[in-house]
Amino acid sequence: MFRTSTLLLAILATSACAPSPQSRNHAAAEAVLAGGVPDFENASSAQRAAIRHAPSGLVCVLPSEGAFSFDVFPASAANPGAHCSNANEGVAASLVVTRFEDGATLDSAFQAGIMMLVGAEQPTRWPGSGSSADGASPEGLPHFRIVRLVVHTEGSDRYLRVAMSEAHGWYLQQIVAAPLDQADAAEAEAGAGWREALRAFAAANQG
Repeated sequence: MFRTSTLLLAILATSACAPSPQSRNHAAAEAVLAGGVPDFENASSAQRAAIRHAPSGLVCVLPSEGAFSFDVFPASAANPGAHCSNANEGVAASLVVTRFEDGATLDSAFQAGIMMLVGAEQPTRWPGSGSSADGASPEGLPHFRIVRLVVHTEGSDRYLRVAMSEAHGWYLQQIVAAPLDQADAAEAEAGAGWREALRAFAAANQG
């Protein structure tokens, strides 16, 4: 009886000392923020480690594996903004937020973004199916544009997804690139990630 009670107390003590998911995620985000990039803050929850670009509402979820980077645009940039990116096993995903001068529209900014990405290439439409997340009801979310392409680059064809939304003068863009044989999985993950990014973007830009 004594040994059983002692073991139980030891387990309880260990559990009490173990950090909660919230505190682990908060600590992971704080470690990333320690680099001193301005305008970003901790946006973690018990479900995920994340950072937020406070001026725009861009939320970047820290990946569980792979490379991750983030920064604000340099002072010399034509427009203020920020970005975050992650890459893992050939799939690269970025979220970019930009505040354009008056006169920009969602359609014009979207087309300009696509042209900047594909350059002189002649992309074709990706023949796969869009993610189920993109087809869900957009209730409460800002309007967005999205295109899925096949782009020939560096000697091979690659899947490219570009999505964009706008709120209060900020333009949120998602860019995902992957090998064609990983396109279906990349599209599904990108759709879910875009929906989460839109919710956070909309919540930060209410009113």
